[in-house]
Amino acid sequence: MPWSGFSRSATLSSPPARYTASTTCVRLSHPNARRPPIPEETRSMTQIPPARAGNATPRGPADPAQGGISLVFPVFNESFIIEQTLRNYIAELAPRVEDLEVIVAEDGSTDDTKAVLERLAQELPIRLFTSDERKGYQKAVIDAVSHATKPWIFLVDSDYQFAVIDFWRLEPYRKSHDVILGMKSPRKDPFYRVWLSGGYNFLLRQYFKLPYHDMDTGFRLIKRELIEAIAPQVRHMSFFTAEFVVRAHYQGARIIEVPVPHYARKIGSTTIFFISKLFGLCFQQFLGILKMRAEFSERGLLAQHKSGD
Repeated sequence: MPWSGFSRSATLSSPPARYTASTTCVRLSHPNARRPPIPEETRSMTQIPPARAGNATPRGPADPAQGGISLVFPVFNESFIIEQTLRNYIAELAPRVEDLEVIVAEDGSTDDTKAVLERLAQELPIRLFTSDERKGYQKAVIDAVSHATKPWIFLVDSDYQFAVIDFWRLEPYRKSHDVILGMKSPRKDPFYRVWLSGGYNFLLRQYFKLPYHDMDTGFRLIKRELIEAIAPQVRHMSFFTAEFVVRAHYQGARIIEVPVPHYARKIGSTTIFFISKLFGLCFQQFLGILKMRAEFSERGLLAQHKSGD
């Protein structure tokens, strides 16, 4: 059945026992090791970075009538950038969002990420959840958003390829939409990631007759009750947001893409996949698309969607 706004009520199951809140401050696993210096900010927090929009976007405050916001970061192996990410997002949003909570969900990192986060949890207003084992991106995101309590979830990848001030490009659309996607414009990633994402989105558009171009974005603002209703259904693809967007579209959600600047990763490399695993990932994602299409066809959703065009 189509999602019907606030009349739809659904609740995610409680997070697994191994996914526990942490407030203990611990030392880094290598206290004598010297960390590479964090590079200076590549964009000022007091200036709007360039984008397609001709005018600078006003920086808040967020409309309190639309409800509070849960800022959610799924994190895996981001020890060198996560502190800068958290500090900048909190500094920008905390004074301008009346009802804000910050949730950090760590996914079994193998570097010093967990120790860094446990230290920051003693200083910053964050709710920290850590995992003893790696669940994978899709499951990690689903578990992360299950901790949110506010009406809206601002779900952001933690690798700092988006500027927090571009949140204000998305925020005004809360009045009229259920899912607001920050469309990377242009995408600043290695060629193989651009190629993979472009092909992936093309196949989704063709197989499901969708109008969207960046369904796997890492910068999205979504109504919490919609995530609660749909997240338990997401199971075919590795990238949570893409499958979520397809399912939300077919359930009648109001979705919009808003162009936002995207920045090259300055520290480390992506932890979602490596180029050596590219072929296997492409094959896995293609199988996921076919499985979801078969599911939709069996349920009659594709025929209903076509007749409604």
